[in-house]
Amino acid sequence: MNSDVLNGLLRSIVQDLDDGCLIVAHSMEVQFGNNRVAEWFGWDSKTPGQKVIDVLPDHRLIETVQLAFKDSVRVERSFLVGIKKGEKIVERYLTISASPVEVGAFPEDPDFVQLIIRDDTEHHETEQIRKDFVANASHELRTPLSIINGYLENLVDGVIHDDAMTKRALITMQKHGERIARIVEDMLTISKFESVGLSETNLLRGRRFDVATCVRDVVDRLNPLIEQKSARVTIDIPEEAREIAGDRFYWDQVFFNLIENALKENDRDQLEVSISVVKTDEGHRMEVRDNGVGIPKSHLPFVFKRFYRVAKHRGSEVKGTGLGLSIVKRAVEAHGGKIFVDSTPGISTAFTIQLPLPPVYLEGEL
Repeated sequence: MNSDVLNGLLRSIVQDLDDGCLIVAHSMEVQFGNNRVAEWFGWDSKTPGQKVIDVLPDHRLIETVQLAFKDSVRVERSFLVGIKKGEKIVERYLTISASPVEVGAFPEDPDFVQLIIRDDTEHHETEQIRKDFVANASHELRTPLSIINGYLENLVDGVIHDDAMTKRALITMQKHGERIARIVEDMLTISKFESVGLSETNLLRGRRFDVATCVRDVVDRLNPLIEQKSARVTIDIPEEAREIAGDRFYWDQVFFNLIENALKENDRDQLEVSISVVKTDEGHRMEVRDNGVGIPKSHLPFVFKRFYRVAKHRGSEVKGTGLGLSIVKRAVEAHGGKIFVDSTPGISTAFTIQLPLPPVYLEGEL
């Protein structure tokens, strides 16, 4: 294979790499840029000899190239950079690796630098989510553990002598022990969804089931809280909408978390919570609506984030794990559906689920 054919082959391979690739001469002129560079930065291969400063939009990218030339060593840096996505400029977390290319007889004075630009946004965001998750989980577990340990110390040291106080301490420890157990259970549920990915199906056991029975069972479990709140819960699921396809276990969790959330987050008198399911041409539309205090518009984009609470000032009163809505979103998406939230403060809050019919991945099960 002659050199021209080999060069042409290598060039064609590099052109379609997922990473951006640039060859920059010592004169700081771009000698080559692949398709990814053209897409991200507007590199025009028909205009030879463009200055790298006219191709790359961030001074830190230029400095990385200059440093590789100056020290004749490979330089790698990572930072947020604005790149083109269609007609928009979006910030992405890029890792830039600049390596001197030894062509001449003086490697300490390279003629070219090869710049590889990798989009590490997803990896960076995943790592940040992991760090936030650990930090938030530690924070959520610390309070109940501190309370339990405090009472245990008092009991061991004999500070509590009164039987009534001892019983009160034990009841409090039991309550916070149950809270820890639920936080751990919720974290394990989220971990299961994330470990297999939302497109995977081996987590789900798809069968036809009666969604009305599922909702009634959940309401029965929540009946003590409903009575405590003096709330009114209504279920509206017509006969033609009762049969849906999916994993009953996770739909129990979806409805439990949505209804419990509506009850716990509202102290309003005459609280009403309604659950409805309607069958449409596209699938099923499910809604859990309450007439409680509502959610401010500024909070709506964040309600499905893990450990996020709207009523932070009521944190000592509201004893949820902060993971319920995150579990709901992942369970719905794992079934091929989508969930939306809309709220008018002081009037109503509605969580709406659009579930396709039938879920593609469950066709073989039905």
